[in-house]
Amino acid sequence: MARRFYFDLTDGHTTYLDTEGVVAADINEAVIEALEALREIRASTEIDDLDDSWKLVIRDDKGSIRKTFSVW
Repeated sequence: MARRFYFDLTDGHTTYLDTEGVVAADINEAVIEALEALREIRASTEIDDLDDSWKLVIRDDKGSIRKTFSVW
């Protein structure tokens, strides 16, 4: 059964919550979606001002953190 996963950006002090999320069959599919989103973000100029403390956090529909990746 598909679930909704959210991709938040945080540096530990400031967090930009993903309010839309993506529907994925499981955490593995959500990770693939998150890595694609990271590729797109890195290719754009949207995060040029962010330092290496920023992370992309995958959380599930219950709010539990499932996986974390550095944005750089």
